[in-house]
Amino acid sequence: MRLNRALLSAFGCAFVFATGFSFVGRAVRALAASGPDDAKAGADQEVLKINAQCNDAELRADVPAMDACETDDFTHTHANGMVEHKAEFLKGVGSGAHKFLALDLSEVHVRSYGATAIVEEHMHLRANNSGNIADVHNLVMTVWTKQQGKWREAAWIAVGLPGSRPGAAESK
Repeated sequence: MRLNRALLSAFGCAFVFATGFSFVGRAVRALAASGPDDAKAGADQEVLKINAQCNDAELRADVPAMDACETDDFTHTHANGMVEHKAEFLKGVGSGAHKFLALDLSEVHVRSYGATAIVEEHMHLRANNSGNIADVHNLVMTVWTKQQGKWREAAWIAVGLPGSRPGAAESK
């Protein structure tokens, strides 16, 4: 009788153990099958969200929010080829030298690669740059990197598209 109970207990434990492994195995396979694509889609959505938030901060001239969006070594390359580093770009926004009047995006695409992402977009921008009104259409590429769990913009690069008003300062 004791032997039967011992065998029954052993078989019961083995059954629970095997069922648990089977469940865990299926769960791991399900996560592995959907993991990379789901993680990439999640990263893409995070980057698009922070990209929109940072663009909104530029429109508001919210320098502290812009500072938080950008890496310490951020570079801003205007369509006319002028390059500004983070400190000088933020100073221009804070002083009013760069005042964004409208920033309309279309054809926004993101590609993420782990802790790095690239956003490409068409941008119609109206800005007052030290009294010169710019009304430009640019192709913009931004490079994002994840630092300490937060997406931050490392580079902003613009190329002028046909349709930009001739003679306008082509800067963001």
